[in-house]
Order: sequence, then structure tokens, then C-alpha cells
Amino acid sequence: MHLPGISIGIYPSFYFSINLVDLPWFLLGFAGIIALQIALSRRERWWPGLILPAAWLLWTLAVTIPQMVSFIRDGDRWFRVAVELGLPALAMENVPNLIPLAVYAVCHRLRWRRERRQLKKTQIDDL
Repeated sequence: MHLPGISIGIYPSFYFSINLVDLPWFLLGFAGIIALQIALSRRERWWPGLILPAAWLLWTLAVTIPQMVSFIRDGDRWFRVAVELGLPALAMENVPNLIPLAVYAVCHRLRWRRERRQLKKTQIDDL
């Protein structure tokens, strides 16, 4: 029995496709990435929470820039086409990057509130 898959066309030469049979594994991997992001964002230092978003940004740059360069090599008139196709593609590929950045922001906001509450408690105790 063959189940139909989900296919999403982001721009002409890139398609994201996943078979519905593999969907539980995909969701499990996604949950693992989110759990890792939460663990990294809750650390004492600020930079570990930015490792996954930075890695994703570097990956999308590594995928998009060679395509833009191949358009530019075809001639000067293609520079505008490369920028018009490449920058929106780069922006669309970085939309999933908003999820780990949101996790990072929420974890740091909660930490800031907890430290602020503790500081107020200490000030009240000192009086």
C-alpha cells in the first residue's frame, strides 16, 4: 500500500517532500531539535542557544549562494535575476529558523524574569 506524500515547492529548483509513512520520524526529529534548543537556551551563557540558528543560517547560505553565483556567471544581465530569485529563496529557507530563535527568546525572557524576581526578593529581605 502506497500512501501519498506531501510535497511543497518553495522555488523552482527546490522541493521539500516527505512520505506520510515517515512523518512520525520527522516529527520525532523535530521534537528532538526543539528539546536540544531548549537545553542550549537555558544555559548560563547566552551563546549556546544561538548555535542551532547559526548552523541553519550557514546551511541555507551554503545552499543558496552557489545557485546565485551560477546565475551571475551567465552574464551581467543575470545579476538582477540572481538577486531577485536568491534573496527571496534565502528568506523562505530561513523561516524555519524562527522557531529556534523564538525558543531562545522565550527561555531568555523567562530567565530574566526569574532573576528580576529573585533580585526583588533579596532587596525586600535586606530591608
